Amino acid sequence: MSLTKFIPQQKRMSTTVGGMLILVSETMFLFSMLNFVLVTRIQYYNPGDAYMRQLFPNYLLFLGALALGALLAMILVYMFILPSKMVFSQQQAVKDDRSPTYNLLTQMHRELGELRSEVDGLRQVIDKV
Repeated sequence: MSLTKFIPQQKRMSTTVGGMLILVSETMFLFSMLNFVLVTRIQYYNPGDAYMRQLFPNYLLFLGALALGALLAMILVYMFILPSKMVFSQQQAVKDDRSPTYNLLTQMHRELGELRSEVDGLRQVIDKV
């Protein structure tokens, strides 16, 4: 009994649904930033906890410190985490013949090497003549 009959088949459809999903997911960080600013106002002006107002005498200074922390986090992610994720995903993509594109590329590379050796052999024959 094959499991493929239990796996639903993908449907061919227009790019509208996928495009909308990508647009929504790409703009969601903007809403997250707005939400973050609103939450910081609640934290800063919380009447039960005046610690942030004591530490930062001005709300804009508090927001600037948070922005600086976010900038430092982005720099660290850019320098260390992103390269590591890229290398990991590339290694996973070519592992165990998972990538038809990579497999085709390696086959073409192999064939190109064979063609080069044949051309070199023909050149040697021509040079002798």
